[in-house]
Amino acid sequence: MVKLTQSNHLFIFGLGYVGQHLATELHRRGWQITGTTRNPEKLKPNLPNNWQILRFEDGSKIPGLSTYLSKASHVITTISALAGYDPVMRSHAKELHEFSGWIGYVSATSVYPNQENSFIDETIPAAPNTKRGLARLKAEQEWQKLCKAEIFRVAGIYGPRRNAIFSLLEGRARIIEKKGQLSNRIHQEDITNIIIAAISKPRALRIVNLCDQEPAPQGDVVRYAAKLLGMPPPEPILFETADLTPMARSFYTSKRRLKSVIVGPELGVTLKYPNYRVGLKALIRSEKI
Repeated sequence: MVKLTQSNHLFIFGLGYVGQHLATELHRRGWQITGTTRNPEKLKPNLPNNWQILRFEDGSKIPGLSTYLSKASHVITTISALAGYDPVMRSHAKELHEFSGWIGYVSATSVYPNQENSFIDETIPAAPNTKRGLARLKAEQEWQKLCKAEIFRVAGIYGPRRNAIFSLLEGRARIIEKKGQLSNRIHQEDITNIIIAAISKPRALRIVNLCDQEPAPQGDVVRYAAKLLGMPPPEPILFETADLTPMARSFYTSKRRLKSVIVGPELGVTLKYPNYRVGLKALIRSEKI
């Protein structure tokens, strides 16, 4: 078991929404943090002064990465393989292969097939049916083969400033109607709690589904958020006529009911937000919308 002590040092590729929350919680517990972003000058003013922030962009290399990694006890990446390959692995496979500490890869549930009539847990083989899912699976396999990484397959992420309530208040929320569309979500706090639990009970090559306990159509979530705000929901738009990016379009083709046989039984984590209703109510109460 890895002890969560002040001597631990996380190197995180991708200080985005998930990465910052994870790093902030570990920093609160006394960890040292080194992380990457495309634009350090923009990010640094919003982060603790003792975090070390490095520049990393697709196609570039981090000078002296081996030295930085030699000071780290744990490495995790949240950077997506959206271009059909993993940018971190493409630039730094050698250094990562030589790293001897714990490694995690934050992936997505798009690696799973559609399976609307039964639940998908970590024992179900990946079988993506979208380009995004295929790229994610390829990246997972690279990280597992080279680094024996633990894989975190994350459902739709929400939390402060990234949720249906916030979208409604900004006038951006839409309800896209597509028959059979079904997906899970996961609050950013639960993501952090699960990853920290996995770090404290490491198991090489483990796959963990990070998802809530109630799959639902996208429209149900927006309608419930509108109800909490006391406002009418937006008029539904048919999927066939909706103006969507390729990434968004692939999301609306999903028909998955997800669950985890690892989060509770093996990691001992109880979700703080087991469904979107609990999560959205908490955001309203906290006023951290």
